[in-house]
Amino acid sequence: MEKYMKHFSRGCLLFALCLLSASCEKDNDSNPNLNTENLQMTLLESEYPTSLVVDLSQSETVNLKVQEQPNYGYPAVTIYSVQVSIDSTFMDVSPSEADPGVKYVTLSTTYTSASMNVDAMEMNNAIIKMYQSAHNGADPTGQNLTAYIRVKAEVYRTQGTECYSNVIRMSNLIVAYVAAVPKTIFLSGTSVKGGNGSKEWAPVYGAPGNFYTMAYFGAGDTFLWGDSEETGSGYSRTSSIDDQAGAGITEAEDGSIKVGNAGWYVLQMATVVDKAKNALVSDLTVYPGHAYIIGATTGNWDDSDAASEMTAPAAADGIWESPAFTAGGELRAYIKVPGLDWWKTEFTLYKGSLYWRVVDIPSNWNDNVGSAYSVTCSEGQKLYVNFDDLTGEVK
Repeated sequence: MEKYMKHFSRGCLLFALCLLSASCEKDNDSNPNLNTENLQMTLLESEYPTSLVVDLSQSETVNLKVQEQPNYGYPAVTIYSVQVSIDSTFMDVSPSEADPGVKYVTLSTTYTSASMNVDAMEMNNAIIKMYQSAHNGADPTGQNLTAYIRVKAEVYRTQGTECYSNVIRMSNLIVAYVAAVPKTIFLSGTSVKGGNGSKEWAPVYGAPGNFYTMAYFGAGDTFLWGDSEETGSGYSRTSSIDDQAGAGITEAEDGSIKVGNAGWYVLQMATVVDKAKNALVSDLTVYPGHAYIIGATTGNWDDSDAASEMTAPAAADGIWESPAFTAGGELRAYIKVPGLDWWKTEFTLYKGSLYWRVVDIPSNWNDNVGSAYSVTCSEGQKLYVNFDDLTGEVK
């Protein structure tokens, strides 16, 4: 057997998924024959030789085949996603348990086909992430590891249709750390969502690998950042920290980033890959926290106009309040990151949540993004924002 291979599909997995139909059906207006009762899905062990050593970082795809698509009672569009763990107890924990206590990663790419060519590097990176989390950041490159895989199926945009396969074991996997600019990063900390969660940073429009967020920290509060909701990067794993706000940034005893002075701060993270070192470089800058409205509702398009600045609350879960709109028109608002044009850090409201600008808007949100992302304001109304849970409203 060759140790390395270009296409993992040479040793492809055969997945046999059998869904047992329930005796009763659940009716609703849009899908009158949708069956969601007693859904079951069986994933058979792989048929590729267990002695085969596979280098995921040198492979292109992992071919997973579904023998039979789930039978929901009608020709539903079924979405498949792949879940990976390096914890053997993943095989024994039911996904229906509220807190299984087992770490796993759901790969971001989903599939509608019964034959899934899974990105091998995506699987490689998921295994790397979980290994580093379990081993204090150690690099598993070159090691022979075992992973555990489960498939999740659900009807497109239909809650309550989730079902899971059993878990299979994949042995003799070689992984390699390959530094990459993250697509998303998250913030967690003692004052973020009451210390019980994390929130996603917003992407700087037009600048891949650059992110920003608004956060409140009390004196002595700490925070972490990372590319998953279980963030794990602290002071020493941040390449540089530039405190432009007098926040009093130091390293906490647990390795997290400590804030000495209470207040609202804008955090900006710029990430690039040092190819020579195969390492991610992360430069964090801390600015005073400011947010503004602009445009038709204010009567001008001046960046950082004092008359258009929102008023900050005194707590992390408090509500920011804009000045009253001086005219009717479409909402335009932004978090101010010094050195960046306002429209690179702009946001709107979509179904009550903050929606960050990620596309070109030469005219306005309504014409260039869609009416659902355009908020029409009236004179005298105000914008109210919770930057902790990333929600807002105009009233």
